[in-house]
Amino acid sequence: MQRLSAAALWDTMSTAVRADLPRLFFLVAPFALLPAVAVELFGPPAPTSLDAISNQQLLWRLAVPSLIAAFGQLAATHLVLRGNATPREALAAALAAFPVYALAQLAGSLPVGLGLLLLVVPGLWLFARLLFLSGAVVLAEGGTPFALLRRSWALSEGQGLQLTLFLVLGLFGVIGIGILAEGAGAALDVVARSGGLASVGRFLHALVPAIGNCLVTIGVGGASAAAYRQLAAPLR
Repeated sequence: MQRLSAAALWDTMSTAVRADLPRLFFLVAPFALLPAVAVELFGPPAPTSLDAISNQQLLWRLAVPSLIAAFGQLAATHLVLRGNATPREALAAALAAFPVYALAQLAGSLPVGLGLLLLVVPGLWLFARLLFLSGAVVLAEGGTPFALLRRSWALSEGQGLQLTLFLVLGLFGVIGIGILAEGAGAALDVVARSGGLASVGRFLHALVPAIGNCLVTIGVGGASAAAYRQLAAPLR
């Protein structure tokens, strides 16, 4: 097992994603981009305040898109892990592994959620130790949900600080991408509306942030694969 550094992991992830970005984008877009656009255009309206959030909004604007995007993330992880795999093979592997992966994520979400409620850093540390590697582990090694969590914990032994630092860097990156994408979408919306193309503006306002969401999903999948490849034995 190699010692990780947050900076080196970021470089490894960036290199792997850039080298195969067109294939990764078209692989993940149906699961991370299209659902986000559909929810924005046809789903319940976004809440105007925290008090206005309903169960229906949480389901259709957060839970369902996140679940679908997680499948795309798993396929992206497989494509980065197995550089010679085809998109069809990546989708097949993700389909076979997704039930176990989803159950592992659900089981690990309780301690991670408690950590985030108590203090943000313990929650990120637990996420780095329990859940961050689980997609790559299930694709490379298989196992039951709790076996995935145990394996992720073992692989990240002594690496929790560096993985947490990487997640903090990634969190700032996600926030930055989100702000830029939302701002670009809003600007295009204003331009289109000023030209009498309100429907086009609304579509662009939904599309541009969804593209940002797709890129983030690819990055998370690539990062999980990159970290696993450094921490585990070489793939056969």
